[in-house]
Amino acid sequence: MAPIDDIAVLTSENVRLTYTLAGMGSRVAAFLADTLIIVLMSIAVTVLFMTVGFSLSALGNEMTEGAVSLLGAIYIFVITFLYWGYYFFFEWINWGQTPGKQLLGIRVSMADGAPADIVACATRNVVRIVDLILASLGITFFIMIFTPRYQRLGDLAAGTVVVRRRRLTFEDIYEAARRSEEKAAEIMARASSRTGAELNIRINDTETALLRKFMERRESLPPDVRRKLAADLARRIRAKAPGASADSLGSEALIEAALANQSRRKA
Repeated sequence: MAPIDDIAVLTSENVRLTYTLAGMGSRVAAFLADTLIIVLMSIAVTVLFMTVGFSLSALGNEMTEGAVSLLGAIYIFVITFLYWGYYFFFEWINWGQTPGKQLLGIRVSMADGAPADIVACATRNVVRIVDLILASLGITFFIMIFTPRYQRLGDLAAGTVVVRRRRLTFEDIYEAARRSEEKAAEIMARASSRTGAELNIRINDTETALLRKFMERRESLPPDVRRKLAADLARRIRAKAPGASADSLGSEALIEAALANQSRRKA
């Protein structure tokens, strides 16, 4: 199957974002850069353990011989963990970017464009061992070439892809704002048809701006913050429109109705 160069993602705000898949060249270059960093770190760890080991050996008793053996076992564990943990740690905390990937301007993400989560980062790096074994036989490169999104086995198992780091453009921001306005208009129209003339809410321009700001940003708010803000704003509205009609609506529905009512007044 021929590889594709771009993937398109539709966000929760209905904004279409396009990501360019990282090519083989940039991925190999990032791998070499990360390998160099790991080698340098391994040399530093090795020098440290050798220094401690020689110091213990110089004491020359049975207890230090056991300590040296234990030190050797710890060294093997640390070097193994260093290699695996390096990729996992940076891809998890640094938005899918190891230092090598960051240098080349690429990152790991989920196939739907979302940031790679901890499970995905762990999975792709556990399978990395298999990928390296196959890479020594040249098989990994064929797998990446013949998968649609240049995915190695670790990516296929974790559901991840490697894409070029994307920066928001003015067109992205404009499109997001336009769609937010369309969504707000749709919500107000729906609220207007539902409430009709049952509510008679008078709010000033400052309150209107505050309610509109909440409606524009509510999708990006944490659920608990969204509920608290909506409840607080609705409480203010109910104080200006007492009665069964206002009390029968939920917090966000009441906010929508208040904005729709204000729009009708100005029309």
